[in-house]
Amino acid sequence: MKTRKIFTVILILAALVLAIFAARSIMRPEKFRQVYELRKSANVTNLTTIRSAQAIYKTVYKKYASSMDSLVDFVNNGTVQIEKNVGNFPDTMSEAQAFKLGLIHKEVVDVPAIEKMLDIDHKLTAENFKNFQYIPFSDKKQYEIQTGSIASRTYEIPVYRIDVPLDDILVNMERSINPENAGVLSRLWNKIFYNNLSEEKQYRDQYADMYMGSLTEASTTGSWE
Repeated sequence: MKTRKIFTVILILAALVLAIFAARSIMRPEKFRQVYELRKSANVTNLTTIRSAQAIYKTVYKKYASSMDSLVDFVNNGTVQIEKNVGNFPDTMSEAQAFKLGLIHKEVVDVPAIEKMLDIDHKLTAENFKNFQYIPFSDKKQYEIQTGSIASRTYEIPVYRIDVPLDDILVNMERSINPENAGVLSRLWNKIFYNNLSEEKQYRDQYADMYMGSLTEASTTGSWE
């Protein structure tokens, strides 16, 4: 009788271990995908913010910023000249009539670069520009900008490219699996099912690096588009 109970316990434990391994084989690749998609989305947000900043930088300097430091400085301290109407006229009068009568006139004024960026791209907010120079989860590693130019028949076309290797996308992966505010049970669960997930080469091989822009053609398209 005692032997039968021991055997039963062993069978239950064996079944439990097999169930855990079966669940791990399903859950681990899905968890890896979720982390990658989270990181990819965070990088897309930063890269599209950089693209908007580069577009305005180019209108001022006729070239793209060659480093994140210069682009950040432009966002925080740069200005853009715009033409605006100055003056007032009654609602019963058209703008053309107001110009003719001298009630309004055009004037070139300087506006903060970030204000111009937010005005052009309504998807952006000031929050987007706070840490846009850093690769997410990377302990403030900055994106690297490569710049160049393409010769056309009449002038040089400025170009740039930013590469984000997969290792940088998935850097500090455990922070997405085991956040600092996770409870004890949650940490135990993650330890059982997701330990050393970042080292799984067979999962990593399914995902690619990211990039934006090109040094061989006039394009600022991203790899996700």
